[in-house]
Amino acid sequence: MTPKTTKLRDAIVFALVVGATGIAGTGVAFAQDTPPAPAQPTAQEQATELDTIVVTGTRIESQTVTSSSPVTEIQEEAFQYAGASKVEELVNQYPQLAPTFDSFQNNGATGYATVNLRGLGAARTLTLVNGFRLPPGNFEVRDISIVPASVVKRVDILTGGASAVYGSDAISGVVNFILDNEFEGVSLSAGYSAYQHDNDNGYISGLIDDRGFERPSGDSGFGGISRNIDFAIGSSFADGAGHAMAYATWRKNDPLFQGDRDYSACALNGAGTACGGSATNATGNFYVYQLDADGEVVNGTSGGLLPDGSFDTAYGAPYNYAPINYYQRPDERYTFGSSLEYEINEHFTPYLQTMFVNKNSSIQVAESGVFFSLLADQDCANPIFGSLCSDLGQDPTLPVNIYVARRNIEGGPRRTDTENNTFRFVGGVKGALGDAWSYNAAYIYGSVSDDTQGFNDFINPRIEAAILGCQDDNTFDGCIPYQVFVPGGVTPEAAGALAGVSMDKTRTTLKSINAYVTGDTGFSMPWVDGDNVAVVVGTEWREETFDFTADAISQAGDFAGSGGASIPLSGKTNVSEIFMEAAVPLLNDVGFVNSLDMDLGYRLSDYTRSGQANTWKVGFNADMGMVNFRTSYNHAIRAPSIGDLFSSQQLALYTVADPCAGPTPELTPEQCLNTGVPLDAYGTVPQNPANQNNQFIGGNLELDPEVGDTFTAGIVLTPFENAQFNIDYYDIKITDTISTIGAGTIVQYCALSGDPFLCDKVQRNALSYDLFRGQEDTSGRVVNLTDNFGEIHTNGIDFGARYRWDMLGGRFNTSFNGTWKLDETITPLPGLNEDATFDCTGFINTNCRTHEWRHIASLNYSRDFYSVNLRWRYFGALDYADENGDLFGDKLLCGDASQGCLGDGELEATSYIDLSGSAYIGDFTEVTVGVNNVFDKEPPLVGANNATNGNAPGGYDQAGRYIFGSVSFKF
Repeated sequence: MTPKTTKLRDAIVFALVVGATGIAGTGVAFAQDTPPAPAQPTAQEQATELDTIVVTGTRIESQTVTSSSPVTEIQEEAFQYAGASKVEELVNQYPQLAPTFDSFQNNGATGYATVNLRGLGAARTLTLVNGFRLPPGNFEVRDISIVPASVVKRVDILTGGASAVYGSDAISGVVNFILDNEFEGVSLSAGYSAYQHDNDNGYISGLIDDRGFERPSGDSGFGGISRNIDFAIGSSFADGAGHAMAYATWRKNDPLFQGDRDYSACALNGAGTACGGSATNATGNFYVYQLDADGEVVNGTSGGLLPDGSFDTAYGAPYNYAPINYYQRPDERYTFGSSLEYEINEHFTPYLQTMFVNKNSSIQVAESGVFFSLLADQDCANPIFGSLCSDLGQDPTLPVNIYVARRNIEGGPRRTDTENNTFRFVGGVKGALGDAWSYNAAYIYGSVSDDTQGFNDFINPRIEAAILGCQDDNTFDGCIPYQVFVPGGVTPEAAGALAGVSMDKTRTTLKSINAYVTGDTGFSMPWVDGDNVAVVVGTEWREETFDFTADAISQAGDFAGSGGASIPLSGKTNVSEIFMEAAVPLLNDVGFVNSLDMDLGYRLSDYTRSGQANTWKVGFNADMGMVNFRTSYNHAIRAPSIGDLFSSQQLALYTVADPCAGPTPELTPEQCLNTGVPLDAYGTVPQNPANQNNQFIGGNLELDPEVGDTFTAGIVLTPFENAQFNIDYYDIKITDTISTIGAGTIVQYCALSGDPFLCDKVQRNALSYDLFRGQEDTSGRVVNLTDNFGEIHTNGIDFGARYRWDMLGGRFNTSFNGTWKLDETITPLPGLNEDATFDCTGFINTNCRTHEWRHIASLNYSRDFYSVNLRWRYFGALDYADENGDLFGDKLLCGDASQGCLGDGELEATSYIDLSGSAYIGDFTEVTVGVNNVFDKEPPLVGANNATNGNAPGGYDQAGRYIFGSVSFKF
């Protein structure tokens, strides 16, 4: 048997086994595929004819069709040179996408990677693999963890609404992962990577030392280690009539803790001037008050437990919750997939594609505790309270009400472990219908199974019984007294009796039937010789289901650190659609115009919940030799998701400081009065040191689709051989956005305007007037339900360049992708309060984080058996001001020295330099090594209100140098 035959046999067997295993696991048949793409050009053709390689954004197969929408490409070698073993590690670095990296999000993370084009949200970016959808993840946006970086052929990033071609969600555009289904041979590779940092940040080290906290210093050594093994096999068969390919990958990365880096080893306060933390501390803090005969609050005061058992009349030191938090979350994933296609004859080619990922990941945050639980109507004479009443000036003849806050340092951190299994199957048949027409009919099925367990969180109904000594009339099985009023009185056993294990399950499915015909109509404009109109006509049916359930304790919202109840959610949406496209040649060889083509598209969608919606596109592409002009207008939609429609209304947290809280509120007494703070309570409203307050959120069955209109215009220049430059303008406006107003916006503009529509949504604690104390109905909160609120308008210019030349005995290749954001205007209250409108372009604050300029540039030199690659990633400066131009309290960013500011009014521009090299050893082995962030640049420090994870905004290199290496064997 020849080696080729052996590889063929192995590829077919492996592909069938992987496919059959997935089918057996779900009990479901096949799904749909992308239409056949045009033959790929040579490298030189790619550099001189951009339009011939664009396939994303149309189903028309004519070789004469050119694109009217801009598409940015990421080629497969870019993953190798960047050391990216996960697709999100590279794709989200490109300036067209928001720089969000799943593994460096922790508290509040979805737990999986997404793409967010133009910063308009992952839900408004349609994510495809080989031209077809992925199933919804457990937060309904698509999880790209299923995409294996090792077999990605390229990634297409298309700007602008594409709903006429692909349906709902493509408001900002499309990210399409093209896998190498034509792979030939055998490939086996293994990789290793880690982070390293020199802990020498003098500023935050001083703050940590001032508080007496521990911190790392010097060389961190290797941490956050990642390992991966990738295998692929493929071969054609039957004299090229068929092809089989299969892959399997494994990747595991270790956790990195915030305590492993000096700049994240303590949680900065809102101003960034000191190590902050939580009032739920390790020794115990209390807020006590009594009521007079008229029900008015008297004797309200804060208190903290001292080492001698007495109580101070102020809270004790905040708890430093940072070190134990994950900085990089751990995860382990296995992916399998296959592709099998066989042309029985030119009219009948069945195909099958399968994808599967098993992923285990964790989120870890600081310990649970008693988060200001209320002991109501207590007797000061109860010996459990010790000297609390007398030390804090309470009247011993009146009942006392006690809010208790104490960190569960005896029980360990809260950890959430998630196992995710995602399947996707695409199956169908395609073929020719005569000489000029073809068809493609396909079915797609995808499913997501997500199982989560949470550990070490307290159960609220047990807390009062344990604090009050497990009395007969108020206890639970296994109760052990939780002695928060005694220094050192809490034991690990008592803490363990209060904790429980939470469990929840999420199941989603995607089903779709798609069929279309495409071809040459035989008709052309009378003045266009030989170029006929090409069309696509098709239909699609799509159904998505979502089912979430949780344990009874979580459903009741009785886990202390959950922030609210986990309400079961189950629902289904489906849509029936018809669609068409047309490529219409308008001019051919007229003067300096080689060709002028018009691109048309239309889709009629009928949703079971929100009714009918129309989407359409019109575009033009003019080829004038070395200049190519393109422009398009797209009308797109995003239909409401199951969560948008069906999610239960419940209490949850939001992270924005209450501007009317604390001894020196940001707002005036009169403004705070609008939000529900009486004038005589001004300056006494408690502030949550963690800047977390309550909001009341939930779905809405009356939602309509949101609408996006996109205009693009650009030119592609090919001034000489092997050179290409492009400039593209985009303008996207979204109306009737499916969103919430935003709890912070509601409070702010209620205060500024007194508008009853907003102020009725601010519901403060009836006793202390804060927005975070209490449980459910008694809690302070901001009502922030989903509706068709708001408008978003963004525009900008993309710049691209590629050039290659021969020199120094080898070949140089250079590329550049940059985006200049001109405008990102958010209008949360259109027609109600235009003062709430703000532009985020070039600003960082609690509402904004939008760089005016970002780019990624690379230079590659290849010669003989080796190559060297240099990259430059750039983030522009961000001004520090709110939507009204006023400075917030982040002293690290603001620039007014008279106000104690330490910065110069902006977050400075940041550059990262990456270097890698690869070399062949013999005929079959390639070794790659590299360092990203060569100069170990730290992420910029900001105060708590502007931090995403640690003390830094998201998107920057978080953990220092990234050192990677891999070895690949290809046969």
